[in-house]
Amino acid sequence: ARRRGLRPPAWVKTSLTPGSPATARRLARAGLLDDLEALGFGIAAYGCATCIGNSGPLLPIVAEAMERRGIKPVVVLSGNRNFPGRVHPQLTSAILASPPLVVAWALSGRAVLDVTLDPLGTGTDGRTVRLADLWPSSEEIEAVLAAATDPDDVAAAYAEAEASPLWHALEAPGGERFPWDAESTYLRRPPFVTFGPPETRPASFTAHPLLVLGDDITTDHISPASAIPASSDAGRHLIARGADPQDLNVYSSRRGNWEVMLRGLFTNRTVVNRLCPDSPAGQTVFAPTGELLPVWVAAERYARAGLPTVLIAGERYGTGSSRDWAAKGTHLLGVRTVLARSFERIHRSNLVGMGILPLRLPPSWSPETLGLTPGDRVEIHADASALVPRASVRVTVHRKSGGSETGEATALLETALDVALIRAGGVIPMILRRALAA
Repeated sequence: ARRRGLRPPAWVKTSLTPGSPATARRLARAGLLDDLEALGFGIAAYGCATCIGNSGPLLPIVAEAMERRGIKPVVVLSGNRNFPGRVHPQLTSAILASPPLVVAWALSGRAVLDVTLDPLGTGTDGRTVRLADLWPSSEEIEAVLAAATDPDDVAAAYAEAEASPLWHALEAPGGERFPWDAESTYLRRPPFVTFGPPETRPASFTAHPLLVLGDDITTDHISPASAIPASSDAGRHLIARGADPQDLNVYSSRRGNWEVMLRGLFTNRTVVNRLCPDSPAGQTVFAPTGELLPVWVAAERYARAGLPTVLIAGERYGTGSSRDWAAKGTHLLGVRTVLARSFERIHRSNLVGMGILPLRLPPSWSPETLGLTPGDRVEIHADASALVPRASVRVTVHRKSGGSETGEATALLETALDVALIRAGGVIPMILRRALAA
C-alpha cells in the first residue's frame, strides 16, 4: 500500500497499540514498522489503549461532521470488544477485524463496503487498488512469521521494562496498611470495604425500581468505559478536585476511585431507562417527587429516605467484559435485587459476591409486559434465613394507580456458598468478618 502511494483519508484517525513491546520486536524483525508508520499506524502505546478509550479525542473534522451534518463515524478495531461507546463515548458503532483488515478499512475511509471486493483507493499510477492487490500469499505470511518470531521476545521485553529508571524511581509506601490519601483522585477507600455486623434484612421488602432496562444490557452499559468527558458528572467531580479538564484520563484508570465510577454508571449513550425513555442515559425518576435526576443522585435520595431499590432488566443481563465495577457499582447504588429475564453467568456470580440477590423474573413477566412507571413498587418476599439454591421467591408489583399482580421468581443462587454470601452481604464482608474472628 505504501509503495502504491495509498494513505488513509484525512478524516480517518489511526493508531496502533500492540499488546506488549514483544509484538513491536516481531513487527520490527518483519520489516513492517516503517511501512505501518508511513500509513499512520505508528505505535502509540501498549496494552489496553484503543479498545478502552485511550485513543484520544475525535479529529476536529470528524467532530464537526457529527455536529453539523449528523454523520455517525464508525470504529474499526482489532480488539475483542465492540460495545457501544467503549472506544469513544460519542461513537456507538464498531466493527471487529484482523489488524491487516483494519488497515484496509482505514485506507478506504468508508465503513460501509465489501472490503474483499470494493476499491480501497487509487494508486500513484492512477489504477484502482483492491485488497487482493495488497494481500500477501499464505507462503509469504508463513515465511515472514518464521523469520520474525523469537520465543525470547517476551522475556526480553519485560526485562527491559523492569529495568526502566522511571519504574525504579517510583515511590511506594512500605507500611503494613495502605496510607489512603484524602486528596487522591485515583485511589479512594470504597465504602463496601468496612468491618461491621451483617446487615439485618427483613423477610420481605417493598422497593422502588431505580432503573427498568431492556434486553442485552452489557457490563459495558452498566460500568463506565472510555474517556471521561469534562461535561459529565464524573468529569465535573474530578475538575472540582483539581484535575486538568483536558486530561481526565479514562474510566478504567480511575477504577480505584469509587466516586468517579459511581457517577459514570449507566451513562452509556445507548442505555434506555423505561421509567423515562426520552431522557439522556444515566437519568431516572425519583418517584416520591417525580424529579428527573442522575441515577447516582436518585440512589442517594432513596437511601437517605430509607427506601429500598431494585433494578429490572430483560434477557442476557450482564454480558460483556467490564465485570467488576458492574457489580460493585450496582451495590453502591443501593440496589438490593436485580430482576431479569436471564443473566450472564459471571455477572450473576459477581452480583451475589456483592450481596445482591439475582432473581429470574416469572416466566410471563418482562420489562415490556410489566410496563412499570414511576411510583410503581415491587414487593419481594425473600427471607434470607430461608433461602436455598433455586428457591422460589414471591414478587408482587403494586401499581401507583391501584391494583397489583403477583408472580413466582427464581432466586439464581446455585450453591450453598451463594446462599451464605447473600446472608453475609457479600464476599468482602464475609472475608473481613472471618479475618477479624481469626
